[in-house]
Amino acid sequence: MNIKKLILATLAGSITMWILAGLWHELLMAKFYAGETEATHEGTGVIFLAYMMLSILMAYIYPLGYKGGRPAVEGLRFGIVIGLLWVFPHGLAMAGAHGDSISYVIINSAWHMIEQGVGGIIIGLVYGKIQAVAKNKTEQPENQH
Repeated sequence: MNIKKLILATLAGSITMWILAGLWHELLMAKFYAGETEATHEGTGVIFLAYMMLSILMAYIYPLGYKGGRPAVEGLRFGIVIGLLWVFPHGLAMAGAHGDSISYVIINSAWHMIEQGVGGIIIGLVYGKIQAVAKNKTEQPENQH
């Protein structure tokens, strides 16, 4: 595995998902989340660390399952699955344990499928672009004098 690809994909994916999370949770849907959960989202540093951890896992796993299709489409599919796996089972458990509403779990899970889908696109594009550049370099004939 190329460490440069892993680092670039991790940084780009985590920053993108973290910004999207802030826009969604703190601006667009702040009233919804305030009414449904007691979360205050005040630990932005810890939240960013969580997105870094998620993104490094995504950036590590993505090339292992890459099928050779269009990087943006492959990344989107991958990210949607990660979003579902990351949030939905935990949300259901919390609904059972704390009485959170199922509609909250579904809306929050759907959002995370979008959020991680976008992160997957970014990771796919980073890997795809770097792979295409490396492939072009190996396919170009050397100058013969």
